[in-house]
Order: sequence, then structure tokens, then C-alpha cells
Amino acid sequence: MQLQRTDFHADLAPHVRYLIDGEHALSAEQALDLVSTDRFKQIETTIVDFGFTKARFWLWAEVENASDEAGTWKLLLSNPLSDALAVYVVPETGDGFGAPVEILSHTLDEPFAARELAYRNHVATFRLGAHERAGLLIAYASKAATQQILSVESPDYFFAQVDQEDMHNFLVLGLLLGMTLVSVIYLTALRSRAALYYGVYICAAALYLFQTDGYGFQFLWPKSPAWNSMAVIPIGALWAASGLQFARSFVDAPNNHPTLNTLFLGGLVASGLMFASSFWLFEASWFKFIALALAVYCTSLYVAAGVAAVRRGQAGGRFFLAGALIVVAPILVGLVSYALPGQFSQDMIGHGARYALGLEGTAFALAIFANLLGIRRERDEAMRREIVETKEKLAAVEALQEARQKHARAVQLAERRRDQLATTAHDIQQPLASLRMALRQMETLAGLDRDKIAGSLSYLDQLIDRNLKDTRPSTVDDGHGEMDDPHASFAAATQDKPAAEDFPVSVVLGNVARMFEAEAHEKGLGFRMVPSSLHVTADPIGLMRIVSNLVSNAVKYTDQGRILLGCRREQDRVRIEIRDTGPGMTQEEAGRLLKPYQKGETGGTGLGLAVVSRLAREQGFSFDVTSTPGRGSVFTVSVPRSGTQNAAT
Repeated sequence: MQLQRTDFHADLAPHVRYLIDGEHALSAEQALDLVSTDRFKQIETTIVDFGFTKARFWLWAEVENASDEAGTWKLLLSNPLSDALAVYVVPETGDGFGAPVEILSHTLDEPFAARELAYRNHVATFRLGAHERAGLLIAYASKAATQQILSVESPDYFFAQVDQEDMHNFLVLGLLLGMTLVSVIYLTALRSRAALYYGVYICAAALYLFQTDGYGFQFLWPKSPAWNSMAVIPIGALWAASGLQFARSFVDAPNNHPTLNTLFLGGLVASGLMFASSFWLFEASWFKFIALALAVYCTSLYVAAGVAAVRRGQAGGRFFLAGALIVVAPILVGLVSYALPGQFSQDMIGHGARYALGLEGTAFALAIFANLLGIRRERDEAMRREIVETKEKLAAVEALQEARQKHARAVQLAERRRDQLATTAHDIQQPLASLRMALRQMETLAGLDRDKIAGSLSYLDQLIDRNLKDTRPSTVDDGHGEMDDPHASFAAATQDKPAAEDFPVSVVLGNVARMFEAEAHEKGLGFRMVPSSLHVTADPIGLMRIVSNLVSNAVKYTDQGRILLGCRREQDRVRIEIRDTGPGMTQEEAGRLLKPYQKGETGGTGLGLAVVSRLAREQGFSFDVTSTPGRGSVFTVSVPRSGTQNAAT
């Protein structure tokens, strides 16, 4: 090869012969002795590439300074992953070539700082005098690919090319990562899980290219040469896994494509195993071919996912398929270059992969965006349908609610009538007991008993007429019953407030006394009614029911002692009191017994005090219970005094 001192660049491969040193046994001198033999063979392709092998290779090329002045040149070796590398200059002598002079040496344990130049690839510098001839002897081995792009450049050309090359590579990767970052942020804001996997996938792809170009050792792990020599497979496994997960998420394989999802999961498991085992099996040639097979499997699944998305009519499916086909092209070319050494330049494949990755990233971003738009359109349509269905359901619910309200009013009316009958039956028990007592004594006290019977029957007749007249079917309910209150029907048993009258309170007290004094005496109880001249304004039947219920309870639950019935004036009201010496009760028990159907320890129907409390509330009376356990109770009903009597006094 004829060398020029300035602006010079030439590919050394056409001038190279090679020797395979399978056992790594030859020294530089021994290899030099074989240069003139047929052990050194001519490179049959335009690229120095021997595929995957552990052997060491010796390369020989002759160069000559074609200028009239001495000059310096750079020998570039573009395989950044070489494990062992040595470059020798062998000056020509009169009878052949002299002793080899080492100008570059690299071993696996050397950090990046040990290099002569801070450059991603290996560079050896040599000098030749005017018209001087020399041989370049190169020895190298690689656990990764053995392709070695060799070129000789003048220093001016080399440094200009390095600056241009770095700027170009970083610009492409920077634009790719910047675009990816913007896309991921935007699409993630739209709640796209696929966007996150897309970001991881693009970053893993960029890291893979960064490593194969030699930038990983220069900038990421310059002190880890051992890791640098084998990092390409675990990074590739990460790239494959992230791509599979992105494709799986984009087409929603678990829900839409179960068979394809199974293949995706198998690829993810294989990628994980590849990543974990690469730390021990990286040097095995068969392991590298398995890695290539996994790459073919993954790229096939990308295309299959794109086809499935298009066939299903998924929004963005065509963009995804285009991106999958774009990424498949450089990957397949790279795989062919590994399978057929020397046919394709890894540098050219790397440049193509950068541009392909940019186009692929754009296509995938558009696919995600289009898919989100499609999802939103489907969601809007689903929401529209849901609104229509909701309106239909609302109409049905309103109709059902109206039917339920009618049913509830019917149930409430029935409950009200039932409670009217219950309270009426409870109140009837009291005069009936008085009648039974009077009938037993009729022979000796016929005249007095006739008066009692007449009074009791008159009270019963009015009571039954009052409580049962509203149970006729013609009665119309107002439709506003409180069905949520468990005692609503009981409280509504008497809706209409009877007309109040002015009458002497002794009318009620006397009638009640006559109804219960015989029953009290029969139990051995003292019974006393204190006469009064006071007048009250109230419904006489309602007040009669209240007082008779209270006296009936007092007689029923008092076993010994006495019962006192009377009243006293209290400003503009009359306070009616029923005192007994019964068992008494606590305040909590008294409060509980004011609710319907709540029975005390002594039994009963659970209606007496509840009826009194309700009637007093409806009449506008105040009702109070004061009781001491073991000593008796005092029941007080406060009734308005008659206005006529107030004016008279």
C-alpha cells in the first residue's frame, strides 16, 4: 500500500494476508518467519472477519511511504471488543524484514485509560522515512465477533474524521433519546403503559449501539475491561426482553392474542435466561449462536405482533408493523454478517441501525399515539352508549321507584291500620276487666254496678267508634309516610287530632277510678282518687285513654301498697298524677318502654306506655315518668287548664 503524508485514508483489508493461531502459541518472531510461506493466506473478502472463534489471528500487510519526506500514520482497528491485541512495525532490510517493533499492545485487564488515545477504537501510530517500506504485523483475538475493519490514515485526516464521527454518532443518539423522552413523557401523561415499555426498549437499543461502537468502554465502564468484553450479549438480551414486553403491551396480547402471548412469555423467559447465563457462557461459540437464534425469534414476534394488530384493525397497528419491519432489516443483516463472515461491514450496519432505530422509534411513537386516539374514540363511543343505557335504566329505576313508593304507602297504610287495631284492643282490655269485676259483684251491689257497666260500655262504644272508623277502605293516605322509621306506622295510627273541649277533670278521673278501684281492692291494694274542681281543655276520650292506660299499668304491676290518682294546678296547666308503690324502673328502662312493642321484665304487650306517649304528643300534653327501682313510679300528664275557668279565677 502506498501511503501519502496528508489527507490520506485507505482500507488495508485488500492488502492483508492472515494466519490462524488456534492455540495462541506463536510469538511475533515465529509468525514473522511464516509470512513468506503459504501458511499466510490472502483475505478472500473485502472485510477481515472470521466469525465466532477463540483462535488468535495474525495479519500481515506491507506499506510504503510514497512521499519524499518522512511521515506519521494512524492504523485504525475498528473492533473495540478485542480481548488481546498487538501491533508491530517490521522495517524492511536489504535481505527481507528486520525484527518486529511493538507499537500497540492491549490485554483484557487493561482499563480504557491505558490507551494511547482516548478513542473508542484501537489506534496504533507508526512512522516511516521517505520512501521507506515496512510490514505491519497484527495479532488479535476476540470473545465476541472477530470482524476487524482496518484502515491507515494520515493524522490530519484521522483527527478530523474522529471529531466528525463522534459528532454524528452522538447527534443521532441524542436526537433519538430526546425524541424518546418527549414521547414517553407525553404518552405516559395520557396513561399509556406501552409508552413506558417503549421508552425502556429504545434506551436498551441505544445502549446496545453505544456498546458495539465502543462508547460504552470509553464513557460508561472505563475501568471494567472484563465486563466490556462480554457486555454486548446481556445488553442485547435486555433489548430483546424490553422489545417483547413493549410489543406484548401494545397489542394487549394477554386479552386479544392468547397464543401470541404464550410466545411472548417464552421469549421473555429465554431472554432472562440468556442475560443470567451470559456471565458464565459468553466465551462458548455455541452460546453466541443461541443468542443469534433468540434475536431471530424476537424480531419475528415483533413482526407477528404488527401483523396481528393490523388484522385486528387496531388503531396504530400499521405504524407498529412499519416500525417492526424497520428494526428487523438491520438486525437480520447483522445476523447474516455473523453467519457469513466478511460479507457486511459492522460499521455500516451500525450506521444503518442508528437511522433505523430513529425511524423505528418514530413509527412506534406514532403507533402508540394512534392507538391512544383509537382507544379514546372507542371510550367516547362506549360512554355515549353508556349514557343512552343509563337514561333507559334511569327511566326504569324511576318507574320501579314509583311502584315501590306505591307499595310502601300500601304497606304503611296496612301497618297503620294494624296498629290502630292493636292500640284499640289494648285499650278495650281495661274497661272489659272492670266489667268482669263488676259482673262478679252484681248480686250485692246491683245499683252501683249498673252505673259502672253503663259507663264502661259507653266508653267502649266511643273508643271503638273513634279508632275503627278510619279503617274503612275509602280512607285515602297522604303518601308521605316515613317508612325508614321502624315505629312510623305506630306513630301514624291516629293522624287527625280530635277537637278539644272544656270539661271538669273529675269526669275523667272519676270514670277511671270507678273502672279500676274494684280490681285494685281485689288485689289488696289501696286505691284513692283525690277529687278536683279544676277544668281542662282537651279531648275527653284521648285524656281518658291516657289516664286509664297509666292506672291500668299501675294496678297490673303493683303487688302491694297503694295507688293514688289526682291532679294539681300548675299555673295555666293541670298536672294529673298517678302514683304507685310498684317495682319501679330505671330511667333507661323507662325511656325504652316508651317505644312500641318494648316489654319490661314483668311482661305485658309493650303498648301501654307507648300509647300514652303518642297520645300525649298528639294532644299537645307533656308526659313524664319518674321512677325509683323498688319504691314505685310517678306518671305525670300536664294538660292545659280551661280558658273559661282561668277567666273566672
